[in-house]
Order: sequence, then C-alpha cells, then structure tokens
Amino acid sequence: MTINWNPLVNAKFSLEDNFSLQDGFIEELVFTSGKKRTWLRNSYVPKIFPSLSLLLDNKTQLENGKTEFEEFENWFNNSLRYGSISFQTTRIGFKDKWNTKQPAKGIYKFISVPEYDRLDGLVAASFGLEETASTSEVEHTYLTTNKGGILLTNNKNAIAIN
Repeated sequence: MTINWNPLVNAKFSLEDNFSLQDGFIEELVFTSGKKRTWLRNSYVPKIFPSLSLLLDNKTQLENGKTEFEEFENWFNNSLRYGSISFQTTRIGFKDKWNTKQPAKGIYKFISVPEYDRLDGLVAASFGLEETASTSEVEHTYLTTNKGGILLTNNKNAIAIN
C-alpha cells in the first residue's frame, strides 16, 4: 500500500553531500549544432538516501489552520503510521526534460524517523529514505518541421508549437 506525498508540504529535499537535488542527477550538453545529449551525472542515482533534509515553515498557517510543519508531522504520524507505509512522489534527483508529459515517480519508505531542529519560524526535518520502486517518465510525442519547428502532441492534439 502506498499513499501520495502530502500536497500541502513542499518536496524540496536536499542532500548532505555533493549532489544538488534542485538540478537533479541529469546533466545536459547542447552542441553548437543544436543537438542535445543528456546523461546521468556520475552515472549513478542512489536508491538509498540516508541523510535528507527538508525545510518546513512553522509560522504561516495553511488554509486548514495548521502550519506546514504540523501538516508534515500529522501526515507522517497518522497517514504513514510513523513511516510504516510507503509514499509516492516525483523521483528524487531527476529533473524534468523539456518534453516531459508526466514525471517519473518513485515509491519511498522512511528508513529513519524524522528528527527536527527548530529554527526561527522554520523546522529542519532530517530523515532517511529508500526508493523501493519507480515508474518511468512519460514524454510527449513530438514532430519536427522542415523549418526546424517543433510540434508537441498529446493524443494527436497539438499542444505547443515552437
């Protein structure tokens, strides 16, 4: 059984090592001809993240009257049952490409209980996650014209023209 990541809580994870999750583990090189090549940085995306941190707001109340930190804590304790149930979110460390229709999803389970450091109006939650499964990203079908334009399609309907 899996549940979705709480939509009222941000998912801006950060690692405590050399990788930046903001940019993902994917690098892209654009040649002068316009061709692009993408590859995995260091050719490795870990499946276990022993030390992730998440910065949560503990001042501003959301529409339900709770702060982001209270919402995260409630979601972890009640919905995830203290981390015994897995959750689904966008894969950690993967950045969407320009033609991504649906990003890759990962199923994660907590490998450590969150520890909280309270700062001025913020709470830094530190925990470990393990990716137990993943789904592939879905890309838009695209066609190129003889003038170099790009047409993205979705179920045979044009959705973007460049």
